[in-house]
Amino acid sequence: MRIRNLTQLREFLDKDLAWRKRELTTLEYMLERARRHERAFLLRAAVCVLYAHWEGFVRVAATSYASFVAAQGLRYRDLTPNFVALGLRSEIASAARSSRLTDLTGVAEKMIHGDERARIDWENSAPTGNMDSVRFAQVLRLVGLNTDNYAPKNRLLDRELLGKRNLVAHGIPVEVDADDYAELHTEIIRLVDMFRDDVENAAALGVFRRRD
Repeated sequence: MRIRNLTQLREFLDKDLAWRKRELTTLEYMLERARRHERAFLLRAAVCVLYAHWEGFVRVAATSYASFVAAQGLRYRDLTPNFVALGLRSEIASAARSSRLTDLTGVAEKMIHGDERARIDWENSAPTGNMDSVRFAQVLRLVGLNTDNYAPKNRLLDRELLGKRNLVAHGIPVEVDADDYAELHTEIIRLVDMFRDDVENAAALGVFRRRD
């Protein structure tokens, strides 16, 4: 979906996050009322669903923010380096493979003095693969957000969420403790809420604009 203004961005993110939270709340409701043998199965399934919504929202939020920036119609020289890189990614890759200095110089000129309207590849702004802490940090840097506030949760993402999700997805009969899942659920919701707020604030404050 193309996002053209701040109102659209906020409404889109709120709507996307709302249905994810509803689904996770439904899982919690089912867990509370499940029999013992049902609860064990539901806890394993819940880890997979929780991870799916974590990865899904991160990708949706990053892509929608990049779409919003693309819609502002700014020139390359008016954008922060991360969005210049998103716009010139294919040209940078092509120039890097070339032995001609003129190819590299042309890309460098666009980066420094680019007067043409930026063409940001917003649909591919989030890297593919499992959304572990390393890939999430890549997403943050690609859209120009600070990674420091999220770093304390790296172990949670890698071991408690993705690690357990991988075990379940690969058919390994891992046991998921109900209290551990409840804590994990709470922490992941906090993370997606924080990411949503950071994306909205970045859009509202125009942090994608070059300041120098």
